[in-house]
Amino acid sequence: PILLIAEFPGSEEMKYRKPLVGAAGSVLRAELAYLGIDIKRLRICNLWLHPPSKNNVLDEKCLAYSASKVIEEAKNKKAILLIGSDTVKYFTGYSVSQVAGLEVKSQYLSAPIIMAMPNPAEVFHGSLGEVRLSIQKFAKKIEGLI
Repeated sequence: PILLIAEFPGSEEMKYRKPLVGAAGSVLRAELAYLGIDIKRLRICNLWLHPPSKNNVLDEKCLAYSASKVIEEAKNKKAILLIGSDTVKYFTGYSVSQVAGLEVKSQYLSAPIIMAMPNPAEVFHGSLGEVRLSIQKFAKKIEGLI
């Protein structure tokens, strides 16, 4: 009943063909485990099917295709966590810094609970507090759903 929507796959995600198995995923898994949530009980997908190109341009056709798959995956979910700036911006129109840790609305998603958080990789740039607080707030909202 819970869906996590990450941004794009990193090198580890591409290698293993699974979202959030790299460094950012390990941060998210550890924070969720600390709160008693096993990430294996949550559905995870990426908004993008591939990482950005060398000049950091993301393919709009790829986005349209993968976003439609994510929107389909999100149907009938009870809670959704939007992870990272691209994902939050795409689904809400807001910057992740404006809505991190908050419930948000989306014209594309209809879950009763939709929340936003920064990319867990931000902890490697000194932003553990914002990442941790966002995860804690989401965990509190989904109590009893899993």
